[in-house]
Amino acid sequence: MSAAGTSWAAPELARLGQRLAPYARETLERGVSLAARLHADEVSPEHWLAALLADEECAATRAVLHAFADPETIGIEVLAQCSGIMVVGSGRTLPFSVRALSALRAARAGAHRRGASSVEPADLLPAAAAELPDALRAKLAPLPETETAGNPSTGEVRTSTVSEEGPLFRRYSTDGLRALGAACRTASSLHRAAIGPLHLCLGCLEVDAALCERSGWSAGRLRLAAAGADADETPLPQRTLAGDARLLELFPRLPPAAETLDVLGALLEHGTEELLALLRRQKVTLALFERCRGVFRDPPGPPDATTG
Repeated sequence: MSAAGTSWAAPELARLGQRLAPYARETLERGVSLAARLHADEVSPEHWLAALLADEECAATRAVLHAFADPETIGIEVLAQCSGIMVVGSGRTLPFSVRALSALRAARAGAHRRGASSVEPADLLPAAAAELPDALRAKLAPLPETETAGNPSTGEVRTSTVSEEGPLFRRYSTDGLRALGAACRTASSLHRAAIGPLHLCLGCLEVDAALCERSGWSAGRLRLAAAGADADETPLPQRTLAGDARLLELFPRLPPAAETLDVLGALLEHGTEELLALLRRQKVTLALFERCRGVFRDPPGPPDATTG
């Protein structure tokens, strides 16, 4: 069960989780919850491993510590390998909040409508502003309308190369991507768990001085108006996530009632080259797993861990 009492795992994944020992089953649920927070379509082994490395009590993390490696540092790098919608920054990877994700999709749709070749901060700012709380928007000057597609006087219509489908950031411009990076840095500096709409607005204003002039907005005024209420606490929509092919293939390789150290061992034997290279750099190897087998055990699971 998740901390909230509801599981994000699809039925097949929940059924496979029943093969695990109680504590390992709980870590799988944390991995599924992480995938949900990252807005991933499926749960991968990397989501599970990132959840393991965030748990100081589990056997897998204690084995990593036995190698004189830092689970937190490895976890940050593993998180960057996870699938999802997020910004991978220097030392910090953050997902987008629910309303920020809506803003990203609206910005792409707006760029498509105006016949643009890329998504710019000028597309992202009004989309993010529309997701701000009503009370905050009431304190701010209205934003000017964005450029429309084509030339009304000649009837010319531009054909956009920004698709409303496919990878979300494929057609973001350099400045658009820089705005996302700046938003991530802002959210991180405020110790937020996700990038919210206000952080997106601040990122746009930071990287595009001309946009500040056109909009009449400034980062300082926006921060003052927000008065520290920058976090988007909108709950994630409830959905269930299936395991990806690599995760499903991992379960038959685990012993009955597998613990987290068994999960780490299976990943060391069957992980991607990218993941294995990361772990080897930190001296986390199959040889380490063999030395730790039977030495480190997971704590007993919580009383209700066997309920799924």
